[in-house]
Amino acid sequence: MGEFKRSITVRCPIDKAFDYVNDWQNIKSFMSNIIEINPISPVQYGPGAAFDTTFKLGGANIPTTLEVFEFIRDAKLILKSRQGLKLTGGWEFKSAPEGTVLTFSLHFELPPTMARSERDKEKIDKELDDAAVQSLKLLKWVLESRTMQNANQDD
Repeated sequence: MGEFKRSITVRCPIDKAFDYVNDWQNIKSFMSNIIEINPISPVQYGPGAAFDTTFKLGGANIPTTLEVFEFIRDAKLILKSRQGLKLTGGWEFKSAPEGTVLTFSLHFELPPTMARSERDKEKIDKELDDAAVQSLKLLKWVLESRTMQNANQDD
């Protein structure tokens, strides 16, 4: 089982950051390893929301069904897989003087066919970690750009 946790501070109010991350239609704008995501539940926000998702990992496209597992408005959004990749992960949000601290964490188990050797496992662990770092940087850019655009429109 692999796991990691990464954080970044963004100049954006916590409610705007949470709303953006929680909107499934925005996920592909900042998570480069998700190539497809579609709602499969009548609920698309909060507890009970479920999504068919395709992850690009180790050169393969892996279909996975995710469900919102833990949801605390403006604080936590955690998803857990029901089928496909075995994973639990998501975001935590904390207010900071500079804006919002976003923390992304992921606990995952690789399919035996993907991690045949320790070297394969290390390579995929690094790919996931690199994708998480890139996703946080993209999310920071998007949220700070949106915040600045909205501030300018209010003037």
